[in-house]
Amino acid sequence: MTPKLLSKRTGAELSMLVVAFIWGTTFVIVKNGLNDIEPFLFLGLRFIIAFLALAAVAGTKIFNAPLTTWLEGSLLGIFLFIGYTFQTIGLQYTTSSNAGFVTGVSVVLVPIIDAILKKTRPAVSTIATVLLAAVGLYLLSVPSGGFHPSTGDLLVLVCAFGFAFHIVFVDRYSYKHDPVAITSVQILFVGVVCMVLGLTTETWPQKFTSNAVTAILITSILATSLAFLLQNALQKYSTPTRFAVVLTMEPVFAALAGYLWANELLSSRALLGAALILCSMLIAIIIHSEPAISSSKDYSV
Repeated sequence: MTPKLLSKRTGAELSMLVVAFIWGTTFVIVKNGLNDIEPFLFLGLRFIIAFLALAAVAGTKIFNAPLTTWLEGSLLGIFLFIGYTFQTIGLQYTTSSNAGFVTGVSVVLVPIIDAILKKTRPAVSTIATVLLAAVGLYLLSVPSGGFHPSTGDLLVLVCAFGFAFHIVFVDRYSYKHDPVAITSVQILFVGVVCMVLGLTTETWPQKFTSNAVTAILITSILATSLAFLLQNALQKYSTPTRFAVVLTMEPVFAALAGYLWANELLSSRALLGAALILCSMLIAIIIHSEPAISSSKDYSV
């Protein structure tokens, strides 16, 4: 790898560390906001505002995008919809700390999904990381002496699958499209679908509280527009596995935010489970150190 490409990879991965910080610290904000607005309406407003913010900056790139950008961006939007819908609903039934660590399981799922789609056999070490994460998830979400995992944690686990598929398919499609355009299509797709569901199944709030407004604005501008624009623009300089591993810091930031802002504490059993999940994520980078940039991609910015 040339020094120029190595520099681009480093910059891309540091940028994703910032994204991990933003995503991790917003778990508490979203959980508080959901006390005053229902999930689909919250997501609809969040993603539509995020789309409008991007359109204000680069509207012509969005509306002049080719049909392939709209089609492949919508496919990526489906995975985002799954991820955010199940994460947001799950947050109503679990802590922000738990949600952060369970969401982080997506990191471990990425190499498994990537291998299946490429019709290759996952390495034994990869399977081992999945099993380690599964044990950690059990300790984190199943109470001592109980046999039924937390409903909230199970919902967030579905979200982890959605985000894992999103990471894999962003790697396949993002480098072929203008980053602003394909990011905007994904965001618009989620916003429209969630808003339709919210208006037909939920009750519009009589007034918007400061918690709801804060959650909507912070998540729409920072955690959606900025975060996904960075991911779609920069992932071509790295690999889905390396990007996923950088995002292992998201649950750490979520746990810190939960402790500092919501007085959330993990039991010793839950701490052990969280530690196993985090270890499985970190091991993934050691056993998946594939080249950061494929020679078949277009690296022009």
